[in-house]
Amino acid sequence: MLLRLFYAFILLANCVVNHVAADEIKADFSGFATLAASYSDDPDMGFGSNYINKNRAGFSLSRESILGGQVNLSLNRNWDSVAQVVLQDHANEEFDGFLELAFLRYRPSRDWAIRAGRLNSDLYLLSEYPYVGYAYLWARPPHEFYSFASAGGHFDGLDVEYTQSVFDGFLRLKLAAGQTTTKLTSAGDKFYIDFDNLITFSASYSLEAWTLRFSASRTDIGGYKLDSMAQLIAAFRAVPTSLWPQAQSLAQSYDTEGKTLSYAAFGVTYDYDNWLIQSEVGISESQWLVSPSNLNAYVSVGYRFGDVTVYSGVSISENRNDVTNIPVPQFPPGIPEQITLPIQQLAVIAQDAVELPVVHQHSINIGAKWHFSDTVVIKAQIDHFDIQPYGGGLWSRSKPEDVKIGHRVNVFSLSTSLVF
Repeated sequence: MLLRLFYAFILLANCVVNHVAADEIKADFSGFATLAASYSDDPDMGFGSNYINKNRAGFSLSRESILGGQVNLSLNRNWDSVAQVVLQDHANEEFDGFLELAFLRYRPSRDWAIRAGRLNSDLYLLSEYPYVGYAYLWARPPHEFYSFASAGGHFDGLDVEYTQSVFDGFLRLKLAAGQTTTKLTSAGDKFYIDFDNLITFSASYSLEAWTLRFSASRTDIGGYKLDSMAQLIAAFRAVPTSLWPQAQSLAQSYDTEGKTLSYAAFGVTYDYDNWLIQSEVGISESQWLVSPSNLNAYVSVGYRFGDVTVYSGVSISENRNDVTNIPVPQFPPGIPEQITLPIQQLAVIAQDAVELPVVHQHSINIGAKWHFSDTVVIKAQIDHFDIQPYGGGLWSRSKPEDVKIGHRVNVFSLSTSLVF
């Protein structure tokens, strides 16, 4: 899909350039970077800055460090193009995962804009700059909220934006459609999952110190590539109904066919005088058994003392439903063990597949951001995470039994972020 989109993008750009005088074309290059040292104090729980990055325990210089570059190509008064590449500690290291933006934009008037290509999802307050550490307050965007956002931070498609001044404020409406493929790793295996027929709507309104944003999206959960999941589904379908009546319905629950994912979020920012307050709430509804429905939220408060802003915040991510219990197989008398034992083992594996992705955690942080110069900021932050039993889906575990117990983890971060 990306290759076809790239070819279409180049063809359209070529048609535009052929109708533009050479002296009208202007190129601007910019970049951003974060060099971060962080330490997680639980050796059994690997921490990652977001859902698509590697999870690491102990000290690391890579899990929160980022290098990004962007080129803005202005073709004329109505046409421009943007491409952005972000290098970070992805679990899946294919180039496609590092290409964040690559779109062509047409502005028929001051109020309208149409983009096509690889676009940001625009579902969150930080959608336009989630990796530009200079631009936001924290060492990283709130873990419980933006870890999920990273899995769908961009998509391939088109969007239409309308902007207008309303009651002394600024209103922006956006409607988008497309598809995306999220590339992760699961137990060391590559995990690709397609999200098809993606539709999103967002509305934001800014007035003086306030910014409000609402967004909603819906997508079909499409095909996937994960050998262990395919084998699990095949094993369910191979079990005779007479031995385990629930096996066929479980196979359907683990399969993505016919499943959808819906999401809605609301965010608010207050930035006035020395105070900076920001909060977002998101709720997801998933029909796929291994992608639980969640409630995610955070509140952050900062206060400026000259060039230094001190801040603190709380975040939550909670599974909205009880963890599914896979029914224990009940066999008629006289069935030999060589038949019943593999089915019992299958039930245990299926239960693990349900429990591993569940997220139920709370955290509190405290930190400071120092504006060292017009292009450089330095941040220090401490996070305390309270991970509930069967709730560590954003972490990797060195011991399988860790899924059943709670954890309290502290993460210490020191970073320098710059723009250039």
